Amino acid sequence: MKGEWLGFYSFIDFYYFYFPVEYRLTTDTQLIYNSMKMIKRLALITLLFQMFLYSCNSTVSDLKVNTTNDSIKRYLDLAGNDTLDFNLRIHYNDKAYSFIDFSKNDTLTRYNINLILLNYLKTNRWCTYKNLYKVYLKKSLAKKDTLGLARCYRYKAGYYKKIHVLDSSLYYYIKAEKYYKKTKDKIGLALVYSYKSLIQYSLDDYIGSELSAEISNLYFLNNSDNAILYKNLVTIGNCEHNLRNYNSAIISFKKALFLAKKYKIKSLTNNNIGTCINNIGNSYREQKKYRTAIYYFKKALKEKKLIKTDPGLYAFLLNNLVFCKLELRDYSEIPDMLNKSICLLQNDYEIKESTISYIYLSKFYLIKKDTVKAIQFSENALDIAKKANAPYYYLTALSYAGSINNKKASQYIEEYHKKNDSLTFTERKARNQYFKIQLETDEITHEKEKAIQQKWIITGVSACIIVIIILILIITYLRSKQKELALLQDQQNANQELNHLLLQQKSKAEEIRQNEKKRIALELHDGIMNKLSSTRLNLSILSHKKDPDTIQKCLQYINDIYQIEQDIRVVSHDLNHKAFHQNDSFLKILEDFIVEQNKTSSTLFSLEMDPEINWEAINSMIKINLYRIIQEGSQNIKKYAEAQNATITFALDGPNICMAIADDGIGFDVTQSNTGIGLTNMATRVKSLNGKMNISSLAFQNTSISFAIPLENTI
Repeated sequence: MKGEWLGFYSFIDFYYFYFPVEYRLTTDTQLIYNSMKMIKRLALITLLFQMFLYSCNSTVSDLKVNTTNDSIKRYLDLAGNDTLDFNLRIHYNDKAYSFIDFSKNDTLTRYNINLILLNYLKTNRWCTYKNLYKVYLKKSLAKKDTLGLARCYRYKAGYYKKIHVLDSSLYYYIKAEKYYKKTKDKIGLALVYSYKSLIQYSLDDYIGSELSAEISNLYFLNNSDNAILYKNLVTIGNCEHNLRNYNSAIISFKKALFLAKKYKIKSLTNNNIGTCINNIGNSYREQKKYRTAIYYFKKALKEKKLIKTDPGLYAFLLNNLVFCKLELRDYSEIPDMLNKSICLLQNDYEIKESTISYIYLSKFYLIKKDTVKAIQFSENALDIAKKANAPYYYLTALSYAGSINNKKASQYIEEYHKKNDSLTFTERKARNQYFKIQLETDEITHEKEKAIQQKWIITGVSACIIVIIILILIITYLRSKQKELALLQDQQNANQELNHLLLQQKSKAEEIRQNEKKRIALELHDGIMNKLSSTRLNLSILSHKKDPDTIQKCLQYINDIYQIEQDIRVVSHDLNHKAFHQNDSFLKILEDFIVEQNKTSSTLFSLEMDPEINWEAINSMIKINLYRIIQEGSQNIKKYAEAQNATITFALDGPNICMAIADDGIGFDVTQSNTGIGLTNMATRVKSLNGKMNISSLAFQNTSISFAIPLENTI
């Protein structure tokens, strides 16, 4: 192909949009049927155009909404970044909060509120958290958003967990579990099981805690969330340890240790590797395998920068190591290790653990038969436990102090029993509350099963009603189809009659055309030819005489020539639609036109012709109008386009001929009103041929004008 075909795809797409398969059928019997379909299609095009205009008007508002959503997302990403300063994260979360449009209750708004609420929970902003929680719960209930309700109850449980109201925390985790099971959010459900296991562990429900952690792991094994897997394994290990299944506990701790090392799982407050090794050592210690336990405790103490990253764990390890050394009667370095442990625990939130350090110091000096120091350190242990409000540590300190201080033994024993009874009552109350929650959950499950049964009954009845309605609709449809077939049969008969009339009309038109040819031939022969012969003879006298009188007489024949010109113009008007009758003649005219344009214009014109086009079979009126359109389009390109290349393309598609005039010039805005007479003339010519015209232009790039003309009127 010559040149660049800049507008081909534009006009082909235009053609196939406006001329569907039904329109391109050639049988005259479907003319009326196809016309009706074209009217429906044009109505659809008008509707689509109006929708396009509406979407353009709403672009600005959509842009504003997108900008706001982008701002919220950006601030939420910053607020959730654990590496940033704590106060800075709160500030970014407040900024995201300020952008929320609380008048809306769509999915995106609720999701953003969910993330902001989670950040407030992590940063302990309780006042803002409570207000926003109420809003989120209200919006989720209004939309019956099951996932939103599940998240609400999960965050509520997390709030009670942070303020150490464990029974309420467990209650809301069970509610969250119920709603998560109705959703596809398996990760959320697994997180609920994981958090629930920690609460159950704190309530001494070790079997329930282990079961919840195991269920959580079943979900996370498929999603590779190694941090949660690690926490669950540690919880399982702790449960097994408290159930005195020490070998199972060691297996769980070693699995957790493997994950912590392989995936470098880190915690903001704990050294995960050191914690796992310490737990393994504790399990061996409880089995009285003290030398193996000492090996693990020393291994944990060698963890890089442990004393800086997790001083509390370092102190625990020292205490555990001292216990094993005391059991093995190895008293070396014990005072130094315990004093170091006490020093580390003074600056840590686990100050209550220093109670154990003082008890071990007391035991050491008791072994060394320094009773004064032994009693002194036992008293220190009591003071620390009491100030730290640590009941179990306080009971341990009371029991030990009573065993070595005979003077206060009765006082310590009395206080021990009093405190122990109080703790037993509190623990029993918490356990009863836990079982009450479990009972309520079972009742809810029973009600749920009952509701499911009712739902199935309603579903069955509804299905029967739907089947009946469908049968009625099918019967109605079949009846309407029968009527439609009858109507189509009547229409086909009418089309056949119309076709017969059209054939008669075409025959009459051909007869009139032949008579017109004869008339024009006679007009040329008897009229114009005679006048030309007469004028030629009268003017031939100039070859013999050239005197003034003769010349003056001959001048009057100029008027005769003008009259002949007018006669020729009249005949030409009748014949011009036959000027392009021959195939070679029209193609030659187009080629000559291209050559002439390239001589007089800076734009390089090229012609691309479909070889399947039979110009001889095409109506001359179509060829004339196409030629005039090409002239007008070329003139516009030379005047306004500033193009380097222009292409005139012809393509044939069944009973339709397609043409495109394309250039690579500066283009123009097709959406603005254009009063140019050139485009108006083109549109008028295309309309007279029952065709379609499409203009496609990109500013500073190109312009393509496409035409599709039906070849219904052939010679």
